[in-house]
Amino acid sequence: MTANPMLLSPSRAVTPSVEGVPSGSSKRVLLVNPPSPDGQVYIRDVNRSGRVSREGTIWPQTSLALIAAVLDEAGCAVKIEDCIAERTDYQTLYRRMQEWQPTYVIIESVSCTIVHDMVVAHYAKYLGAVTILISPHGEALADETARRFPAVDEIVHYEKHGEPEYEIRRLITGRARTIQEDFSTLPPAAQHLLPVSRYTLPLIGVGYTFVLTSRGCPWKCIYCRQGITWQSRVRYRSPESIVGEIAQYRLTNIAFHADTATVNRKQMLAICDGIRTLPWKVRWICNSRVDTVDLEMLQAMKSAGCWMVCYGIESGDDEVLRLNKKEATVADARRAVSLAKQAGLRVWGYFMLGLYGDTPASLERTRLLAQELPCDLVNFSLAAPYPGTEWGRVAQDNGWLASSRWEDYDQNTSAIVDQPGLSHQAVLAFQRKAYLSWYGSWRGVKFFAQAWRPRYARFFYQVIKSHLGG
Repeated sequence: MTANPMLLSPSRAVTPSVEGVPSGSSKRVLLVNPPSPDGQVYIRDVNRSGRVSREGTIWPQTSLALIAAVLDEAGCAVKIEDCIAERTDYQTLYRRMQEWQPTYVIIESVSCTIVHDMVVAHYAKYLGAVTILISPHGEALADETARRFPAVDEIVHYEKHGEPEYEIRRLITGRARTIQEDFSTLPPAAQHLLPVSRYTLPLIGVGYTFVLTSRGCPWKCIYCRQGITWQSRVRYRSPESIVGEIAQYRLTNIAFHADTATVNRKQMLAICDGIRTLPWKVRWICNSRVDTVDLEMLQAMKSAGCWMVCYGIESGDDEVLRLNKKEATVADARRAVSLAKQAGLRVWGYFMLGLYGDTPASLERTRLLAQELPCDLVNFSLAAPYPGTEWGRVAQDNGWLASSRWEDYDQNTSAIVDQPGLSHQAVLAFQRKAYLSWYGSWRGVKFFAQAWRPRYARFFYQVIKSHLGG
């Protein structure tokens, strides 16, 4: 049930100052990953478009922890409320906000939850706080967001301001970014402020976190916002900084948080060298493109504790890949998966249904490719036309959108594009078919046999409920 902020009106109301807090007051900053609007687990991130987690993933909020680290260095009191991971409802969040009395509230939001997330902005305004929104949706539709949600005082624009952490610091403290400050000078994320023990990932179980390695993507796939958000310019952290963060918090289960962790071969090999010097074992995974790996790199990753690589394969049809500007081929996918298996790595294959140019025949080729490749885990997501993406503009300009509700902009549960010869209902039906065919095969049986362990029980349940149970 969606919370009604009017039901939780505080005993006092203070009119905030957008210019700052009253003179002499400390700057108390609360960073919020808002509660679930309907009880489901949602994935939110400053550079992700947002979705329901159908595979049991609870997303580490290292994006908030990085902002918190910058503000902490600037002398602010900071606190993170990860309502998704901690299963905090609206009423509990509001009570905690009353107790802590923040002067600033930073809200993370995405398309499919933004209508509900703005309840938190209302709470903050009742308490006299200045509200700052970080959201790929809010950035793409800034005018609409500001008009529809007047409780938001500031919307951070990544494309305009570069690294959002420095812009948020300026808004709160007045300290502007210097010419020397860039992505490479950001401090390690404040991992200690996160409920790391509550974050889950398939085959890892409970207790992992993200470590940021780079930001940005040089490719321009039409369904993705990364090139827009980060201006298609890749920025890298030094291997020393990355390994230093792992050492500082003695992290053991991590996922490298990057659009493509293997895009810089030299950086990846240096990270591996650094991890091997640590006196404890680090288990890690990363996202990769199928056209950015080689056997030597994958073997080095394996020797440094990497146990799974996640490939964005997307489609089993080369023409669909071309139309969506993927700049990779089916042959690249076959080669990359084969190399990963040679290196002794598990493979998580990401596939996408309902892409620009998809047809019933191309969807079937995608399903068959997923069956053919020796992946250990697969996802079949839906090509949601997120605002700000080229795919969103194509769907809008052609009148293909079957829904105008932002709640339906979810790449795991809602197909909303009616292309010629391929309805959104057909895409949704095919998603179910694809999951049934993969997880109902011998490979799926093998996976479930492995997953039937206490630490994998949540994922097992989620797959059965969401993918096989309808």
